[in-house]
Amino acid sequence: MILNDAHLHAVLCPQSDFSSDFFVHNRYCACTCSHDKAEFEKTEKLAQSFPGMFVKAFGLHPQNPSMNNADFLESLLKEKRISCIGECGFDFYTEQFKQNRPAQEEAWHFQIELAVRHSVPVVVHDRKALDLLFRDAKVLQQIPSVVFHSFAFGLREVQSLLNHGINAYFSFGKQILNGNKKSIECVSQLDSDRLLLETDAPFQTLKGESFTPAQDILRVYEQASVLRGISIECLCEDCNKNFKKAFLLTERI
Repeated sequence: MILNDAHLHAVLCPQSDFSSDFFVHNRYCACTCSHDKAEFEKTEKLAQSFPGMFVKAFGLHPQNPSMNNADFLESLLKEKRISCIGECGFDFYTEQFKQNRPAQEEAWHFQIELAVRHSVPVVVHDRKALDLLFRDAKVLQQIPSVVFHSFAFGLREVQSLLNHGINAYFSFGKQILNGNKKSIECVSQLDSDRLLLETDAPFQTLKGESFTPAQDILRVYEQASVLRGISIECLCEDCNKNFKKAFLLTERI
């Protein structure tokens, strides 16, 4: 079977040997995001060591929306060293993040306009700011696909985003292991052609965990298969089709 991880930070993952039997046996393939030049250069080397394993993304993260990396992001697109932009979006989870809204707005608009110009997908990080995604729906309609990483809302919001003409995919991780009702509802009932799964490794930990290893993608798939009432093999087949469509892969990379 193929295990696709729609979102992680590969070079930041401790105790994740991508040459191990787990990744080889499960034909692992993931989208890995970077947010500064040093991280991306390490990611690029990692991807070169494991051909076909990683889709590379770079973005100006809303928690640190500095435009200092804007030129670098644009150069990566022009040189075709990345396949998508991300994470990008909004984060108003804390008062400190809320105060940084002007910088988040600048970084967001820069990135979605780049995505339209270069016709590449975006990976969206959105906490407590879904209204701004609806506000910018006309631009998002022009982007090949929009992957909502660690989607924090419910089925009603899923349908509304799709009704706005956005080619959206919705990704869920270990929140389905900790009883998150909205995530469990989405993973249980979401149309099979819109579902993606992720780890956000090494982040998105459960209580008592110091980090999330990339191998935890199997735990996410196992729980998702139970929630959907299908075999893990069928779930992998569905998610692999969606992964290739979301990241514009005409064939397995």
